[in-house]
Amino acid sequence: MTVTVRNEQPIFRTSKASAGIFFVYVAGADLPQPLVLPPGSSRTLTFTNVADFGEHAQPIVAVYGGTRWFIPGTDVKAGKIVKAPDFGISGDGLELFGAFRPIWKRDGSRISYRSGLCIVSNISSRGSVGHSFDPVFSGEKTPAPCAYDWGPTTETSDQLLYSVTTDDEIIIYRLKGSGAQHPGEKLVTINKEKFQFINDLRWLPDGSGFLFSASDLAYSFANILKYDLTTRQTVPVTNFEETFVKSFSISPDGKWIVFERTEKFIDDKADLWIVGMDGKGLRLLTKGANNPAWGK
Repeated sequence: MTVTVRNEQPIFRTSKASAGIFFVYVAGADLPQPLVLPPGSSRTLTFTNVADFGEHAQPIVAVYGGTRWFIPGTDVKAGKIVKAPDFGISGDGLELFGAFRPIWKRDGSRISYRSGLCIVSNISSRGSVGHSFDPVFSGEKTPAPCAYDWGPTTETSDQLLYSVTTDDEIIIYRLKGSGAQHPGEKLVTINKEKFQFINDLRWLPDGSGFLFSASDLAYSFANILKYDLTTRQTVPVTNFEETFVKSFSISPDGKWIVFERTEKFIDDKADLWIVGMDGKGLRLLTKGANNPAWGK
């Protein structure tokens, strides 16, 4: 398959396309291709190993950092060379276009993920020809939770935790059963003046409750809090006043938490810290690291 990529960004205007450095990928290709393409220039790329996903167009995307440009592409034909429509790149593209926060179901059958706009979908892990993305939430008023997690035990494997932010409050729900519709069971209702944003949300390994990290209204700090499903009580695990907890991961035995800690609410520079489930034993694990995950 071939595609001619054109950088249509005017030289006299500056945008992210002006960088002229991209990775171009065709859905079904074995690898992306790096591309240096200054404004006003063009280049034709050839992808030699592209799987045929059926009788529909396979998208083409150009990537520069967190920015994306894309076109619907063309219908790939096995054993034939096809030419895609020309791919014009200009402007600042789209931010947060992609798949984020992958979460496995306990039995390994499906993977859930969200878009940059927090639209949650899932896909079979067993694979199939083409794309088969299914929405996690059904109904007319579907939520867009940025934080969610599938149950970790046999009893909770079809239970989904997710947070919904309204104008006045933040609500953490539990949805029981595949195909169940929002809203699920309300577990925690938080005054938005107390916590403005849920950064992360994770089940405890034994299914007895969950942890979530949340920032205050002024975005001056963020902490980890623990919710117990039996007592219906929320207690703090950390008590930071000037730093922020972002994403975190719980050890398989439920005794420790590794988490991102930043100096600012929006900050690309994070360090990883460890703390006990009881809030004790706080220590630095490593500097300059993100997205912690415990091994099994």
